[in-house]
Amino acid sequence: MHAAQPGWHIAWHGTAFVQYARTFETRGTYQFGSVNRVMVQAGGPAAGGVVRFDFMGSAEPLTLTKRGVPQLLQASFHVDGETITDRAHPSPWIMELAGSYERAWGSDVAVSLYAAAIGEPALGPPVYLHRASAAANPVVPLGHHLQDDTHSSYGVVSAGVRWQSLHVEASAFNERQPENSNTVFYYDGARLDAYAGRATIAAGAGWSVFGSYGYMPAMTAGHSHAAQHRIGAGAIRTSPAWSFSAVYGANDPVGSDRPRRALLFEAEHHSFGGGVLFGRAEFVQRTAEELALVGSINAVQDVGAVQLGYGWNVLARGRVTTRLGAHATLDAVTPQLEPFYGTRTPLALGVHAQVSW
Repeated sequence: MHAAQPGWHIAWHGTAFVQYARTFETRGTYQFGSVNRVMVQAGGPAAGGVVRFDFMGSAEPLTLTKRGVPQLLQASFHVDGETITDRAHPSPWIMELAGSYERAWGSDVAVSLYAAAIGEPALGPPVYLHRASAAANPVVPLGHHLQDDTHSSYGVVSAGVRWQSLHVEASAFNERQPENSNTVFYYDGARLDAYAGRATIAAGAGWSVFGSYGYMPAMTAGHSHAAQHRIGAGAIRTSPAWSFSAVYGANDPVGSDRPRRALLFEAEHHSFGGGVLFGRAEFVQRTAEELALVGSINAVQDVGAVQLGYGWNVLARGRVTTRLGAHATLDAVTPQLEPFYGTRTPLALGVHAQVSW
């Protein structure tokens, strides 16, 4: 952290995983690459309140390439007309470029405004990139596209009210996404025609619970989908030793299609001496289209994954921490998917070095 002027500050944080990821069986592949991100925040008193500016960026379009990182059962995506399956797409160059203002009204009430050229609307949980329960985990949740995939929307306006332990927010945002991760700004046809609301209660002892609702119109590029409602709920705990997240998300397409659901349990434990045990368990309903599959299979498939990993602290100097880690993921697919994946329980492994500052 660096003081810019009296009452103002600049803070920065970053993490980079240099990793080897390997998936197995019929759709298996491997990659040596890097998952990474950097965050910069500046803020201070202004106009009777507090102003804050946030930037978050990544070099993953370069370090993972446009094809992303191998991950079985992740939702497929499109790049330059090509359908990419069983891989997580890279983060964009800029994930957040935003400003906010908050002002207290009396001792119990505060109001806030948030505007972002690229940013996160009030929908779903805090994105996994910001959750303490995933700080040592380089793997994207399988339920990302049903829970928090709007975190880098190209145009967001939000307003919020905080009263004691209750925080209520409402957002209007543009949900259109580019197909190419090398795109820095994307406002083709942009309109603030998606909306969302979220209520969060700070429950004490590091716990918070939230519920959210959003509506997103039909999209034909990037994260393509029919017009849909999204419901989210969950509980999150952050503490020096244990961090935990339980998240439910559901996309309910407008019309006759039934809702698709995802449930996540995620945890991280910092042991004495600095080692980190982390894990995740998920249930996700995938469409055949998301898996880029054709044939005599049901339109919606139930899949799951259980992951366990550990990071060993090998060096800590000042603000910089270096860990060596490894993780294993056991996926579960339906009998209809077994011919495509070669087994009912495909496996993935990864080893990495993580540098955080």
